[in-house]
Amino acid sequence: MRAVIDTSVLVSGLISPRGAPAQVLARWLEGRFTLLYSPSVYAEYEDVLHRTWLHERFAGLSNPVEPYLEAIRTFGQLVTGHVDVAGAVRDPFDEAFLACALLGQAHYLVTVDRDLLVLGAFAGTRTVTPAQFLAETSHRDTESPSRE
Repeated sequence: MRAVIDTSVLVSGLISPRGAPAQVLARWLEGRFTLLYSPSVYAEYEDVLHRTWLHERFAGLSNPVEPYLEAIRTFGQLVTGHVDVAGAVRDPFDEAFLACALLGQAHYLVTVDRDLLVLGAFAGTRTVTPAQFLAETSHRDTESPSRE
C-alpha cells in the first residue's frame, strides 16, 4: 500500500505523540505502508519542519525533525516525473501532493486540508483524514508488515 502524507499531518504527528497523525506516522515507520514523496513534497516538508516556530515547540526536548527527514529519505519512496494537475484543486500549493500521488500510484493521500479532502478521490487515489486512513487500513495490522 502506498500513501502520500500532507505536510500538516506530518507536523501534527511530530508535535503530538498522541492522535491520529502520530498513529499514521507510527504505522509508516513500522512498515505498514510505503510513504511516497516527490522532490517538491520533500522540499515543502523540509521548509516547514525547519521553521523557527516548530523548533521552539521542541525547545528542551529531543527534536525529531532531522531523524524524520532522514527516515523519509531512507524509507520513503522518491517519485519523479511530471504530470500536469494545474487547476485540480483551489490552492496551487496542494498540487504537488496530487502530482506525487498520481505519479506514485498512491492508494491514499492523507491530509486534513479541506481543499484536498473535498476531492474524495483523485485519479484513483483516495483523499482521507488521518482517522479515516487508520480506520480503512486497520485490517492490515493483522497482516505481515510490508513496504510494498
